[in-house]
Amino acid sequence: MVPLQPAAGAVVAAGGGFAILVLEIVGARYLARDFGSSFYVWVSQIGVVMIALALGYYVGGALADRWQRPGLLAWLLWPTGVFVFAIPWLAPPVLEALVNRHPPDEPIAPIWQKLDPALGSAVIFLWPCFVLAMLSPYFIRLTSRHLAHVGRISGLIIAASTVGSIAGVFAAGYLLVDLMALSTIFRWTGVGVFLLGIACWWLDPGATLPEKRSLT
Repeated sequence: MVPLQPAAGAVVAAGGGFAILVLEIVGARYLARDFGSSFYVWVSQIGVVMIALALGYYVGGALADRWQRPGLLAWLLWPTGVFVFAIPWLAPPVLEALVNRHPPDEPIAPIWQKLDPALGSAVIFLWPCFVLAMLSPYFIRLTSRHLAHVGRISGLIIAASTVGSIAGVFAAGYLLVDLMALSTIFRWTGVGVFLLGIACWWLDPGATLPEKRSLT
């Protein structure tokens, strides 16, 4: 496959970084509804997202070495976008089950005050952040034409992802939570993730080839 333009990979990686940090910041606010706005909620959310990033970086790099087709990412991003879009409907029963499994007339054990937010965060946010984390290593592999360019390309993609994450932090913390309901933010983020999947599909010449043939 012909290597992609680094700028294309940088744009997609930036979009993924933006979505990850929106999910992290808004997710912590969302978890506070059931677990309170304690220190443990933020520790849990940050820790789960970091786990997702570590796993996504590794798996994304491994998949890129094997397939080297951005179209593969589309098949991961599309269901992930649908999942994020549906968080306002899927998450409440899960979080309520975590909270209500404790006897109402007894204090919650300190260990579960720490672990319950982590479990809730993992169930809701581990998968989407894991998939989005795959974008950076995947596009580093796809946009590196020669070994001599790997350092420059990897720096560009990682920097773009980080810039997207910075934008996501300030957009979520300063704008989105003031202008939109949390459920609306999740829905728009889900749409954004789905559009990233479309971008990956569009960047894959092999993915669009059957459609072109059918029109001739």
